[in-house]
Formats: sequence, structure tokens, C-alpha cells
Amino acid sequence: MSQRRPECVVLAAIAIGLSLLGAAPAFAGTPYVDGISDQNVTYWNGGVWNGGPPASPFARFLGSTLVDTPAQPLRFARYVVAYDVMCDQGGGAYRDFRAWLQDVRALGLTPVVAFWYGDFDGNSCATLPPIPGTVAQYADPALGVAAFLHAFPSVRIVEAWNEPNDGTGPDVTAATAAGFWSAAEQAGCTANTCDTVIAGDFDDAQANLVAYEQQYVAALGGVDPVDWGIHPYESVNSQTTTPLSQFYGALPNPAGDRVWYTEVAAYYCTPTRNTQTGFTPDQLQQAQEASAHYLVSTLMQYPFDPVHVFYYELMYKNNLAAPCAERDSAIFGPSGAAGSAAFAARSAAQDILPLAVPAPAAAVLPPTAAPGSQLVFYPGADWQIWGSLWRATSFG
Repeated sequence: MSQRRPECVVLAAIAIGLSLLGAAPAFAGTPYVDGISDQNVTYWNGGVWNGGPPASPFARFLGSTLVDTPAQPLRFARYVVAYDVMCDQGGGAYRDFRAWLQDVRALGLTPVVAFWYGDFDGNSCATLPPIPGTVAQYADPALGVAAFLHAFPSVRIVEAWNEPNDGTGPDVTAATAAGFWSAAEQAGCTANTCDTVIAGDFDDAQANLVAYEQQYVAALGGVDPVDWGIHPYESVNSQTTTPLSQFYGALPNPAGDRVWYTEVAAYYCTPTRNTQTGFTPDQLQQAQEASAHYLVSTLMQYPFDPVHVFYYELMYKNNLAAPCAERDSAIFGPSGAAGSAAFAARSAAQDILPLAVPAPAAAVLPPTAAPGSQLVFYPGADWQIWGSLWRATSFG
């Protein structure tokens, strides 16, 4: 998860490895961001989607414009959950996940779930440790991943462990993380309760990336998962191909393995880059847009060609204490007075969701607008959204 990420350090760009340039990838990459990697889908609609029609402005905009439309179809939604969440079915982590899953299904999105610490998101399980010490604990048939996969058959795509190489430890040894992938594959896909178990899910900002990946691959004992995940925050925000080039080069089959960017984002502000440290809002938008453009114009193109890309923090959700206590990577943010439900697009949206609301060459505004409405214009683009407090509708 991005909130645990250390501040990016600029890396020098290096040439992409010959192993990547020798042949075109076996799988065509996605031409657009097609997934949401947020925990807060429920938040966008005042707590629930499946119980009724969207009520919030952003919820209406998302449902009518960004989900499953010819212009910009978002197809996936991702959630990080405690690996042993089945152990605490009376707790908030389990309740929140179920609400998220219902909302995602109501939107027609495909759920993707990543497993993480047993105490993540308020989950509590005295029976199992926060980080499984053995594969048997991880895949426990009553409380662990195996129990989860059988309890939620609609979750057909899973990630074995979120960012195992993160931290100074790292959080999980490479051999253990590889064992988690094998266990999830056996517990789920072998039993026909899932379609895909994504391996890796590495944090590209860590210095141990290549060595860790090589150890992970070796621990798989010659088995190639084919589907691999990476979180290229460093590559995007330092605008460098180095980490991704190294990651692809260390895959078992660089030309044929399918790579998912299961989390990625362009930062609008960070604890050191914000309005309290001398940056203007325009400068923050320009910096975010530059990183977003690098993502789609370079890191989503050949030879990388990720099969799916999930953006982290589509809509701003936190009332961050100044000066930007956490990284804010949202491409839609609040507008108007504090507490207002109005939202506006940041300029990076034109790169991340470029076809969301195409407008005619000469857009004409409606003769009147509902109270509280505002015109939201995307700088440098020929499209716009009329954002009402109760609806978001494209004209043309």
C-alpha cells in the first residue's frame, strides 16, 4: 500500500535489457488504466452502493462515465485484505471487505484481492500470527487463504502477498513469499475456486528488488506463474525505466510472462512536496501530470506492455493534515468549501482517463445549471465535465 512507501529517490535511467528487446511480448498490453486499486469504493457513495442508486456526485460520475463504457471501461477493482480475515468475522475488516465486494459487484467490476498482514485494517485473530510462519498457516482451511477462497467464490483473481519485499526485513523472505504463491495456487486454482494467482506484487522502490525477485523465482523450483505483479511507484514518480527494466529482465520468461501493475500512482503531493514547502497548487498539478504522462506514454508501452494497470487513489478520500502528511495521488479531488461534496478533476486525469468524457469540438453549456454546479475543465484537453452536486453528466 502506498502509505508505507519511503520517499522516492531519483534513479539514473539505464537501457532496457536485451532480453526485453529480442521479441515482442506474447500478450498484448492494456492501452489504458483499467482497474481501481483503492480500498475506498464504498466511501465514494456514502457507505454503500448495492443498497440503492448512487447518491454522491463522484459515485454518479463513476457509475455513468468510468465504468464499463466504450469510452473508458474500468474493468477491475482491487482490495487488500488480511490473509486470515475469516478468523474475525465479527470484526470491521471482514465487514468492510464484504461491503466493498458487494459494491464492486453492483458496479459490474471484477474483484481482485491481495492478501497481507493478519492484523491489517483492524483484523484480529489470536489463532494465527500477523505474518504466517508456515505455508500451512497461510493456507489454513478454516481460517486462512483456503477458507477465504471457498467463502468468496466470486473472487477469482488473487495476489498471493502484497509487497513482500517491502521494509528493511524484508517483510517476508523471498522463499516464504514464493511458498505463499504455491499454496494459494494449490488451495484455490487447483480446487477450481479461482482463475489466477498473481505472483510477486513487488515494490519497485526497494533496493532489494532484483535480488529478491531472483530468490523468489529460484524458490518456485522451475514453476513459472506466468502472471506477475509489480507496484511501479518509483518508476513513475522518478520517471525512470530502471526498476521495471530490471524486474522484467529477472522474470522466468521476460518475453512471455504477463505483468500486472497491481498498484501504481502519480503523486500530487508528498510530505516534502506540498504547498507548505513552497509549491503552488499549479506546480503540484503539473508535477503529477508529468508523472502520469510518463506512466501511460512510456511505462505502459512496448517493451513493458502490462496486461492490466490499477490506479491507486482515483478519488481523494483523506482529510490530510498539512503539509500533506501522506502521499496524495488522487486524480479527482474535493472542490469548494470544506465538507462540500463537489469534486474536480486534476490535470493528470487527462492522461490516466483520457477518454472518460469526450466532448464535441465546440462544446455548448446548458442554458441553466443546478444550484451548486460547476464546470470542471481539464487543462490541455478538449473535453469537460459538468459536475453537479447530485449528478455528473457529459454533454455532447
